[in-house]
Amino acid sequence: MRKFDFMNNEPPQIAPMIDAVTRDVLSMMTGSQIESSANEPAPESFDVDGVAAVVGMTGGLTANVHLVLGSNVARKVVGGMLGSSQFGDAEMRDAVGELTNMVAGGLKNRLDRLNIVLKLTIPTFIKGREMQITSQGFTFGSMNSFRLAGSDEPVRVIVFARMNN
Repeated sequence: MRKFDFMNNEPPQIAPMIDAVTRDVLSMMTGSQIESSANEPAPESFDVDGVAAVVGMTGGLTANVHLVLGSNVARKVVGGMLGSSQFGDAEMRDAVGELTNMVAGGLKNRLDRLNIVLKLTIPTFIKGREMQITSQGFTFGSMNSFRLAGSDEPVRVIVFARMNN
């Protein structure tokens, strides 16, 4: 991996990093295979209809890493993590927060190798219907979508970021 060029200030290509990290985390933690994945630039806003969590990053860049799951895929993912389909809201909150933390931590480790040193916040859990999250002040990012075997709903990782000088 090449080191980040702070003089050029060109943002790092995070979409492939997020793809690799999220595939590893979801496969390892849930035992589910990833059937497909896709990425595109981060939208200005996105909808949440189910559950989500966000972890902030600060240092060489500022970013928010969002893990977004519809209700059905969230139950599948958390059930796979816990080895049981019987769990409550507290377990859902903890599991989705931990998954988001693992994805953000994996991205942080890859950015550290480019000399973009970062610190992470603790995860914030979000649950609801028809919510919209909007980015402000961010200049780049990505939206990676994953389909787990046997699920119609995607698991999305949306990252909003900007470089810090």
